[in-house]
Amino acid sequence: MDSQQPRKTSTAFEYFLYAAILAETGLAALIYKVIFRDPGMARMRVYFAIFYFAFLAWAIAQLNILHRDRNPPAADLALEEQAQPAVPQKAIANANTRPALGLSGAQLVIIVVVFATAVAAFTWALRLLN
Repeated sequence: MDSQQPRKTSTAFEYFLYAAILAETGLAALIYKVIFRDPGMARMRVYFAIFYFAFLAWAIAQLNILHRDRNPPAADLALEEQAQPAVPQKAIANANTRPALGLSGAQLVIIVVVFATAVAAFTWALRLLN
């Protein structure tokens, strides 16, 4: 029972981070389009961009920590490998490698699709506001 409680908390925090990233990006697009039309607010644009990217980096770092904690440590993997029948080392190495940025191919495709969808959705929404 104790192992279930931290996972539920981390899952709620993970969903909060995803929602916060989406809300912050939508708010950033709205603020940029509506509030920052005044040329006198040019300095605020820079500060707002710094804040936006700092929060985005923090949220992504937190998600990375949560995902890393879910994966079993290397010591546990070594114990599992000893208990299982012999598998060629090359097959194990290929199964554990990540092609880019520590992500699998499927994860990279998901990121690209979500990013392209977000860009298209925000472009459409900003055209409606204009």
